[in-house]
Amino acid sequence: MSARSVSPCPSSHWRQGDRLGWAKHTQCYRQEEVQPWNDVISWVLRSAAPALPGWQWQPPPTTPRRRPRARPSPSLTRCWRGKVIVGVTSEAPPFGFIDDKGELVGFDIDMAKLVAKAIFNDETKIELFKQGFAARWPNVQNGSIDFGIMVTTVYADRALRVGFTRPYIDSGIVLVVKKDSPIKTVADLNKADYTVAHLTTPVQEERGKRLYPNAKFLTFDSISAQFNAVKVGRATAAQLDVPVALFYAKDNPDVRILDEWLTDVTGNAIFLRGDDFKWWLFLDTLVAEMTGGSLFSQYKVLYKNWFGVEPRHTRIAQSGR
Repeated sequence: MSARSVSPCPSSHWRQGDRLGWAKHTQCYRQEEVQPWNDVISWVLRSAAPALPGWQWQPPPTTPRRRPRARPSPSLTRCWRGKVIVGVTSEAPPFGFIDDKGELVGFDIDMAKLVAKAIFNDETKIELFKQGFAARWPNVQNGSIDFGIMVTTVYADRALRVGFTRPYIDSGIVLVVKKDSPIKTVADLNKADYTVAHLTTPVQEERGKRLYPNAKFLTFDSISAQFNAVKVGRATAAQLDVPVALFYAKDNPDVRILDEWLTDVTGNAIFLRGDDFKWWLFLDTLVAEMTGGSLFSQYKVLYKNWFGVEPRHTRIAQSGR
């Protein structure tokens, strides 16, 4: 019960059986002071009702509780500042890397700009936040970035930590070796004489221990460092995403890709906080429109620019085109 004093109430508000009088009486108090008094007075009047001839107990009117107001999506709120902050990599050609002019470019960079254009109608309303692969989950969870797009494969265990949109590009994991390497299959790597370059991600180490446990492992924080380890002979092979491997093999005739894949066909997706449904719904819808909807023509230009072929339209089978 509030300790603050209240103004006296006119005795006319206490007419027997007068609900209007009771309502007037309760209006004499602030809302936070009324409920404790209502509880006490109601108990007294209910107890005294049998001793008051002609008086009939009528409960006081109740005040409906206000429903809590829905909170806006944190990331949508941040968009009101006029830009989005996107986690990207600068070490994974052709998805994100520093070109000869010192500029950050790549397929993922262009995809992030396409998101900004969809939100603000201006692809420059974006802040590219360069980060290592080990920092992806902490940075999106603590709000340092609004979302990330950086060669990130969707796996079920990762979805326990962050949210994913549908994939914006198909992928999978293969091994890259020197062209004159004796390695023909994955099983050939299972010797102590060989070394395999991995990223700082648990899934690559787990895959290596399962498929070639006797080989040595080297761990790197960037894909370019992985590939360079094979180029200079520090590593016998490197685990790479298929689009990345194709990009490197195209410009480096001294390397080749093993025919045997390490995984099934997977997908790279945008990642974000898992508890931000409205933001996820917007980004997922946007990816759907890029890969098979109203934004496909723009997406196709980006895809062909980086990979040399046109992407598969995800709705061709449904539309019959």
